[in-house]
Amino acid sequence: MKVALLIIGVGLVIALIIIVVGIRQNAGKKDPNYLLNYLKHHENWSLTVIRNGETLVSVREDEMFPLASAMKTIVAIEYARQCGEQKLDPSLNVSLEDLDRYYIPDTDGGAHEEWITYSKEKGLLLGNTTNLENVVKGMILFSSNANTDYLMELLGSEEINRSMDELGIEKHEALYPISGSMLIPTYFKMKNPSFTDDYIESKIMTMSKEEYIQTAQTVTHSLKNGGKDTYIENWHSSEPQQKIWSDRLTSSTTFEYASLMGKLNSKRYFNKETQKWLDSVMEGLMENPINQEWLKHAGQKGGSTEFLVTNAAYATDKEGNSTEIAIFSNELEPGELEKISGSLNSFMLNILREEDFRKKLLEL
Repeated sequence: MKVALLIIGVGLVIALIIIVVGIRQNAGKKDPNYLLNYLKHHENWSLTVIRNGETLVSVREDEMFPLASAMKTIVAIEYARQCGEQKLDPSLNVSLEDLDRYYIPDTDGGAHEEWITYSKEKGLLLGNTTNLENVVKGMILFSSNANTDYLMELLGSEEINRSMDELGIEKHEALYPISGSMLIPTYFKMKNPSFTDDYIESKIMTMSKEEYIQTAQTVTHSLKNGGKDTYIENWHSSEPQQKIWSDRLTSSTTFEYASLMGKLNSKRYFNKETQKWLDSVMEGLMENPINQEWLKHAGQKGGSTEFLVTNAAYATDKEGNSTEIAIFSNELEPGELEKISGSLNSFMLNILREEDFRKKLLEL
């Protein structure tokens, strides 16, 4: 039987990229053994695999890793909860202009523009507006950072972060605006043009988490109120500053995210109304007819920066086998991002479908 890609595509999985890295030689590998071999010879990663309720693999599963866009799952859950409680209407019209306030060009690997193209092709745009449900799909399926920051403002950061307690998540840092944090170096340069890169880097590195988040929120409120053009005109971000940004992204563990995927996979954890709206935005994979041939349901959310790749996925096949996978990596060397991303899809598929491959995981 022909097997569709579990991951929709590197362009949709990879999010939060400040600099779009060019495709290098040997990038785009589809050999699952490439990633398996990489994991055997490196320690800059964590992996949790749960199969039919039993932990199959757990390597460094309690270590904290920056999540990149994997954290957007939490935003989607809060959206579904508020829809389920009728606090939000998923058919609410949202102006593309309102979303564009948070969109910083060339910082998300083309995700936001790809989502707009998709929305046009699917007839999901009415003039210059779309519905709220499609905005959330843009965050999950395409990893639009602009949609994410808009949703965080709409849902409320406090409500989103409070939901982690309700979900029983213990090891997880607070969520905060993505574009806002990206622009912190620009924020400081605008405050005082005489600030050197070294000074800005030192200042950002020594900020407390609370101060860092507050600054990101300050920038985001400026974007919301029309300050985007000023930030773009004064854009400032060195490679060391990008690395600091990546390292300071919201962190959690593969244990927490594999467990979270289990809640989504079970279809029993959330109430009926919340689950309905979750399935609608989390399971875009099931739009593919080939996935429908062998899967009852499946969903995933991954992300990356220039320095890390993360992914968390769940699936139940038509034979009733349930699987949850969370794999996080960080401190990637130049060129490793493309190679790992290129082999990640086949790696995940083999975990789902091949018993022999799952046995190989036990050697890690």
